Amino acid sequence: MTDKWAVSSVSSSSVSSILGCGKLAESNKMCTFAVMKSKLLKLDAPYQVIYAGGKVGRHIATLMVWNDDDENGGIFGAASYPVIDEGEEFPAGTLCEDAELHDCRVLCPPEGTNLTWVAKIIEYDFQQLEPAGAEYILERMKLLGCKIAMPTEKDKETGEELYVMKFNATLDVMCLHGFPEDENAYYRVRSNRFEGFYFQAEGTAKEVYQELSYQLSVYMGAFYDDIIYIRFRTTDGQLTELTNRLNANQHIEGFEYED
Repeated sequence: MTDKWAVSSVSSSSVSSILGCGKLAESNKMCTFAVMKSKLLKLDAPYQVIYAGGKVGRHIATLMVWNDDDENGGIFGAASYPVIDEGEEFPAGTLCEDAELHDCRVLCPPEGTNLTWVAKIIEYDFQQLEPAGAEYILERMKLLGCKIAMPTEKDKETGEELYVMKFNATLDVMCLHGFPEDENAYYRVRSNRFEGFYFQAEGTAKEVYQELSYQLSVYMGAFYDDIIYIRFRTTDGQLTELTNRLNANQHIEGFEYED
């Protein structure tokens, strides 16, 4: 482990060390002691499945650490870190030391979650320095037994509640460098997660197409029994050739593309 976990062993439930008192023999000044303490708070089942610093797992415990100021009283430097069970091949008890608890997100409560909430967490993952990716998140959720409720809508004729199987992905396109539609123009593309699935890509039109194609394949693979297609469109008409190609690849009526 890293230096911030360098503590002297005293017990399994409480750990302490003396900090901030270097080179004591070389100084006649009185030394101030700061005592680092920690406590492992074990949680009870059923567990929430959480997203923690690029990892997905059952939140089975929380490690709390803090410093006691013996001279002035009180505590400082308090932090909490999740301990997770990633399931399957991973032994339970992974300490997510790179993700404080307030930076983690509940991905799936014990009773299950819904598609829009999963899209929100995937969007949050894209905001990290090293995203884990939708493929990893969805695979781990499946292995951990997470239930994702698909959206429904009323049939216009019968009034019956039916599952939505045809989705839209409206892309917000921003040209960061160059001129729109130029071969070397550089884009940033994001979708509206409230439509059910979140997409994000950055690069030339060709690179954006390749990345969106990959993300589409991940969603179609994870929800192969629940999706007929995801129809792409843009908010301002940019990259229409790209969206037409993505739609044609799914054999959506009215869309054709030829290389």
